[in-house]
Amino acid sequence: MAAARHSTLDFMLGAKADSETILKGLQSIFQEQGMTESVHTWQDHGYLATYINKNGSFANLRIYPHGLVLLDLQSYDGDAEGKEVDSLLNKVEERMKELSQDTTGRVKRLPPIVRGGTIDRYWPTADGRLVEYDIDEVVYDEDSPYQNIKILHSKQFGNILILSGDVNLAESDLAYTRAIMGSGKEDYTGKDVLILGGGDGGILCEIVKLKPKMVTVPNIDQMVIDGCKKYMRKTCGDVLDNLKGDCYQGNCVNLTEALSLYEEQLGHLYCPVEFSKEIVCVPSYLELWVFYTVWKKAKP
Repeated sequence: MAAARHSTLDFMLGAKADSETILKGLQSIFQEQGMTESVHTWQDHGYLATYINKNGSFANLRIYPHGLVLLDLQSYDGDAEGKEVDSLLNKVEERMKELSQDTTGRVKRLPPIVRGGTIDRYWPTADGRLVEYDIDEVVYDEDSPYQNIKILHSKQFGNILILSGDVNLAESDLAYTRAIMGSGKEDYTGKDVLILGGGDGGILCEIVKLKPKMVTVPNIDQMVIDGCKKYMRKTCGDVLDNLKGDCYQGNCVNLTEALSLYEEQLGHLYCPVEFSKEIVCVPSYLELWVFYTVWKKAKP
């Protein structure tokens, strides 16, 4: 599948931009690339110049009077064309330094964004930041009655489980799993444990090593379990191969039943509690997560 490469180059000049001088000074660079020019002007709002190449690539040059100059260039994502784009950006950057006469306060050139590629490498974080992963393969991509399920391979993080666009877990994220379990501060030996939303098998795999009495894992989506037991085995081991083990059992329930289990657990908070928190870096999320441990407050 053909993809588009979107490159950007930003200048924040230390003084107000002489729009006409910049426009004329950069004109020859685009003409050398065989790009035709169309210029729009607004009184007191600067210039917008569009340059179009016969091969379909185009560039937008926006010059604001207060000193901000933006160049956006879109082209086909090919090796040869990529080199031409890099060469053009280098020439524009050098010419801008000459035209601004050392008044350039800041120059920002971001890595190009590849749009419409076979593999989507861009995923937002929970707080709205865009992260580009080194994804090189779509391992699994299916729609269940509840959500879209993707498992993508990252060179750095291994296989990553993504549910409806949200990064859930990667093979690199053992620290996340252990933090949820209390980072070794909790004793699960001989106890009954309920894991809500554990369809990826990560917590179950780790907790059965601690000899609990019984672990129950309700989950709403069998297709998540099926995908993870085949493609996330470094995370879940073999615990999802059979949902009834020596000390655990799993089953899929509907959403209403799952929510009632949450409400039942919250209903146990009938007394004063104390808590501690732990901050853990989850590798594939590129985020810090805060985990709380809550316990009943001792009587005076």
